[in-house]
Amino acid sequence: MFGLHRTQRPALIIAGLGNPHKKYAYTRHNVGFLFLSVIEERFGVRIEKKRFDSLTDVWQEQGADILLLKPLTYMNLSGIAVQSAMKKYRLIPSDIIVVHDDMDLAVGRAKFDYNRSSAGHKGVESVIEKLGTREFYRIRIGIGKPGGSDTAVDYVLSEFNEQELDTLQTLLGKVLDGLLMFIGGKRQEAIEFVNKSTAG
Repeated sequence: MFGLHRTQRPALIIAGLGNPHKKYAYTRHNVGFLFLSVIEERFGVRIEKKRFDSLTDVWQEQGADILLLKPLTYMNLSGIAVQSAMKKYRLIPSDIIVVHDDMDLAVGRAKFDYNRSSAGHKGVESVIEKLGTREFYRIRIGIGKPGGSDTAVDYVLSEFNEQELDTLQTLLGKVLDGLLMFIGGKRQEAIEFVNKSTAG
């Protein structure tokens, strides 16, 4: 049923945040979706089943079933999808990893955190509101800060340039390596690995 062959209940939910429209595919706000695409490419999963107001698939890795989630609610309502999946499987917030963009980090940098404030990120604010806690894991992917006359809104909805995409691809591969450590039970080592990772 629904690909949950081993346990009928996922060990983790990994929610990549973004906006579900082709025009947003390579924008800075969509790095959560882009990270899940790296998992798709490396492991052959297909995040296309509609459930929990999301596109989903179950990734079976190291003996664990992991629910991959791309919310279709648009960024500011991401918490609706995350809460729906968490309640269905009676998971706790610390079983959730949210992957999202962060303007406070340069392109090529990432941070793996737990129990951290939203720092104004609307998608994360929605997750915190719906779960009633911030005690979940987050992987923050750097997108850099706007320059010139760009507003924050315009900037996060702008596309990465070619050089940035190359840097991002390298970084997301390293983040995935760290995530595999996390799934394997080496949580602290995984957090330290991701937090030291830098592209190039």
